[in-house]
Amino acid sequence: MQLLTKMFRLFLVALVLTLTACSSQEEADYKRAQKEIAQEHYRIGLSYLDRVIKRNNTKSLTLEAAREAARISFFEIKDFNKTIDYHHFIVLNSVDEKERLESQKQIAAIYFNNLQNYQRAIIEYSKLQQMPHTDLEEAQYKMNIARAQYYQNNFFQAESEIDSLLKLKGDDATRFSALMLKGNILVARKDFIKAADIFKQLIQSYPEKAIQENVALILAVCYEENLDFKNAIAILEEHRTKYNPPEYIELRIKRLQERMKNAPGAKGFRK
Repeated sequence: MQLLTKMFRLFLVALVLTLTACSSQEEADYKRAQKEIAQEHYRIGLSYLDRVIKRNNTKSLTLEAAREAARISFFEIKDFNKTIDYHHFIVLNSVDEKERLESQKQIAAIYFNNLQNYQRAIIEYSKLQQMPHTDLEEAQYKMNIARAQYYQNNFFQAESEIDSLLKLKGDDATRFSALMLKGNILVARKDFIKAADIFKQLIQSYPEKAIQENVALILAVCYEENLDFKNAIAILEEHRTKYNPPEYIELRIKRLQERMKNAPGAKGFRK
């Protein structure tokens, strides 16, 4: 019995010494990383941070290393896949709910904006929908999912997501973006009549924003595609003073006038 007790004590001592040594090594690697980063040796610094994260012995220090590694890999090295790995580590290991949420947002945004991996972005935004969020955030997530579907030519899924979004209480900016995307989806599907209705609504409801986004020019294209040259010309003439350079609008009008002359059977929108 005494022998077992003595062996257990020796084991505990060895364990403590091992953990202390590991902790000391982690701190040393972290300090080396900070020194290299301060000298803008970012890749070397990141290699030391990776050692700290791999050991994962001291939670507070390991998480700090992951945060710093995420920052360096994103802003300095532009290695977005590594950035995602660090944020995944934070999501799995941080006890701070807000930090986990912010890291998940970063993961989704990187897949969407930096890697243009829209299929994976949809998955990550769907995860965000399962985490605590506001109605405005829900609208933003749906908007990005709809855009990701649109960029993959999944027009039915994109429109379905937009229709769901428009039922939410969102701000004007989100609603404008949602309607704009729906109009573009309808254009892609060559449903120019319904698209024109949406673009007319945007011009009436959000005149300043519509000018910034060239909505009148897109509306003119919808009319033109449906061979309604008269309305296409009318909308361009109505907005000719609002766009620069004005010569571009003049050329568009002249081209449409020429097409109208050469197409005696040109029709307006079918009822």
